[in-house]
Amino acid sequence: MKIKYMKGFKAFSGKMDELVYCVEKSSGAVWAREYVLPRLTENNRNMGLRSSNLSRFYLSVSPGYKQDLEDYSDRLNLLTVGTGHRCNASALVNKIMYALKRKLPELDLTTITPTQVMQIGLPVRTVREAVEAGLIPIVPRYDELENLII
Repeated sequence: MKIKYMKGFKAFSGKMDELVYCVEKSSGAVWAREYVLPRLTENNRNMGLRSSNLSRFYLSVSPGYKQDLEDYSDRLNLLTVGTGHRCNASALVNKIMYALKRKLPELDLTTITPTQVMQIGLPVRTVREAVEAGLIPIVPRYDELENLII
């Protein structure tokens, strides 16, 4: 259903009562639909477990590794200016770990820890190793990012 607002509203998006409103950016049209509570599935549960574990993973890496992630994300953002894509350190951890999961399907992202990364010898012990393993793109001076994950 298409919505027309009275004076005072240019745009509104979100949920109100039993409707969800959104603005179509290209035309400025506002649409509404009935709010439907999504069904919880096993996939939703697994995604939540992976997300919460990767959040804990990021919080438990060493300060030097976090600084390397921030430096890398700054350099990557300079290369992608104008594309509308920005990266930060915590999102970069997710990107690295999901790329590693594609290379090693047996890797369990719901339980992985930085200590296990060091014990197994995965190619994400440093940001430099992640770049050289092809998990994230090459940026200028990536070879300087050599702080260990723990």
